[in-house]
Amino acid sequence: MQKFKNDKERLAFLEDYRNDRKYDGWNGWYLWKHDEDLQRTWWRLDLPDGSSLVVEEQKRTFSWPNVHTDWAVIHWYIVTDWNGFAYFGDYVASRSLALKKIKEIEKRC
Repeated sequence: MQKFKNDKERLAFLEDYRNDRKYDGWNGWYLWKHDEDLQRTWWRLDLPDGSSLVVEEQKRTFSWPNVHTDWAVIHWYIVTDWNGFAYFGDYVASRSLALKKIKEIEKRC
């Protein structure tokens, strides 16, 4: 399993969720679900300990005469138990907690 040299490399790995590129020993991120009606997309990274990181991206649009702006709201989740999974709210995380999780996995392997 690839050991990252520093947090900058770990963050690059985490922020690369839109690409299904594999890193040595790590499963790659993959598009898990997309809901056009809700304008939401979820990417998932399955980790060696059975947990998963999930990134939810929700597209937003603001339109007003002569103004049109698109942006995305991003939410991070660490799902530790898919058998008991019912609601993402139980697994709310942040990019910094996802970074910590990657460090924990690296120490174990």
